[in-house]
Amino acid sequence: MGVVAVIGGGIAGHEAAWAARKYDPSCRVLIVQEEPHPLYSACVLADYISGAMPREKVFLLSRDDYRRAGVELLCPAKVLRVDIQCRILELEERTIRFDTLVVATGSKPIVPQMPGVHLQGVCTLKTLSDADRIARRKPGRAVVIGAGPVGVECALALSSTKWEVRLVELLSGVLPRILDEPMSLEVSRVLEQRGIRVLTETKVVSILGDGRVEAVETSEGTLDADLAVLVLGMRPEVTLLKEAGLQMGAGGGVKVDQMMSVGIDGIFACGDCVESLDLLSGLRGAHMLWGNAVRQARVAGTNAAGGKKTFSGSMNVTTVPIGDVAVASMGRTARDLEDKGARLLVREDPFGNKMALVLLEDQIVGVQGMGRLEKVGGMMKALLERKRAQEMISGFRKGLWLGWPIRSIQMDLEKAHSGGNQWLRGTQGKGR
Repeated sequence: MGVVAVIGGGIAGHEAAWAARKYDPSCRVLIVQEEPHPLYSACVLADYISGAMPREKVFLLSRDDYRRAGVELLCPAKVLRVDIQCRILELEERTIRFDTLVVATGSKPIVPQMPGVHLQGVCTLKTLSDADRIARRKPGRAVVIGAGPVGVECALALSSTKWEVRLVELLSGVLPRILDEPMSLEVSRVLEQRGIRVLTETKVVSILGDGRVEAVETSEGTLDADLAVLVLGMRPEVTLLKEAGLQMGAGGGVKVDQMMSVGIDGIFACGDCVESLDLLSGLRGAHMLWGNAVRQARVAGTNAAGGKKTFSGSMNVTTVPIGDVAVASMGRTARDLEDKGARLLVREDPFGNKMALVLLEDQIVGVQGMGRLEKVGGMMKALLERKRAQEMISGFRKGLWLGWPIRSIQMDLEKAHSGGNQWLRGTQGKGR
């Protein structure tokens, strides 16, 4: 019986531990994590802040669930150093010997070096503890800095609980990494209708206050604030991996192969801390989404227990709920490919669902949608099948690609790239 150690208790660490136990029930599996809580869903923190979901529903497992599964949970516990040669984890008060290791340290929020970021009332939204701090506050004036998926969800949650909300974005539109201008403007319009003031192309210069936040200074003026939420994105948490001498990729995550090995026998990594290949764009990077983490972790955990599974690549489908509609994006944006002559085709169906295709020469390379989620599915299926632009446009105009369920598309992708294996659960939403 070997010892499989997992560093990190988020969704990637959890799935890796359960996969190891499933493959070899005789092995000892333990998770070491800094957070004091058992597994919870970071994807629903905004729902908890808004009051739409009670705190207890955020949790996916109890401590008893770990015991029943035969997985040891050490938390809160911090790994200070990984000795790969001697196969030892050094913790603050003990050491742990392991035979194989899965590193699932996740990601950490980007906090800019600017005056005032350490004032009381300035926070990030990454963990349940972050959400607790926000949820406990009485409504007032909030400035949400960063209009990516988490920023938009945070702004909506605060607005629904009577906060006066300003959403500030440095780039030219909301959700700038996943949407082109027409779709981004539509999202801004919906947010404004919900009472959220949207300020794009606006730089935050500093956060002002005497001990606590009182205002946010921007390039367009000063915004009074009782709360400032920094949601500027995430970067891979690879401190331990760098100290252990492992190789990092261009995007800041650790390099892994298809077996999720870091290139050292018995050492694996998965989740937000790794770089992988995006099956749609062909780009390698840190693709921080829940579904990618789940699939990577099941490969890493199985192989840590002696298996031989492979990870075919990431699929980056981002969905953001906005009230009774949702925004979805897959593939590249026309903005990213502007220098290559990419074009954007936008259409609205009779039911108000909006769709945009990103066309590069005779190929569809991106899909964006806003409306009922199931209406986005057909276009995404065509993208996965590498449909020619003319065929896509014809179907687009006739509405032939609408109404294909997203889960069916995910299964098609898995069949195409993994020899028929079913797509694994949990593919939508944000990885944390």
